[in-house]
Amino acid sequence: MEFLDLCLSILEETLLMQDVAPLHIQEAEELVSIADACLGGLSGRSALLIGPEEQRQPYRYLLQRAAMKQIYQEDTPRHASATIPYVQLLISIPPPSLPVPVITAATIAQGCIGRRTPLLIFDLSQAEPSVEELAGLLPAVCLYTPEDLHYIFAKFRPGLCPL
Repeated sequence: MEFLDLCLSILEETLLMQDVAPLHIQEAEELVSIADACLGGLSGRSALLIGPEEQRQPYRYLLQRAAMKQIYQEDTPRHASATIPYVQLLISIPPPSLPVPVITAATIAQGCIGRRTPLLIFDLSQAEPSVEELAGLLPAVCLYTPEDLHYIFAKFRPGLCPL
């Protein structure tokens, strides 16, 4: 039964990936590659994806393929501080058309109490930041803001920057 469930899951993920724009898939692949390099590998690690299901889907798929141990998913950052202690990667993907819910530095700090491992955060907001920039000053937190990602993509993919 497990093999059949695995096959159905792979088929479902493949079909869902076909509905995502190619540029978005390329962006997701590049971000997962950056996370892999920053964390020294993704296998056995955990992630928290925050945002609408359709926005999280390509990242979840790629992180599963990278053999991440656990991928937590939330529509909003409301319960992020409870999950942060268990993850090494946080990707905030707010909806492009609605007001951006902000993940505060206080929320991240609360989740990082006693933390000994780095927390890598990608803020993929297309408008205003969805992660308070002060969070990047917390010990063991590495925050890539929308401006940081825009710079990286513009430098290494001239003319193809999605942010």
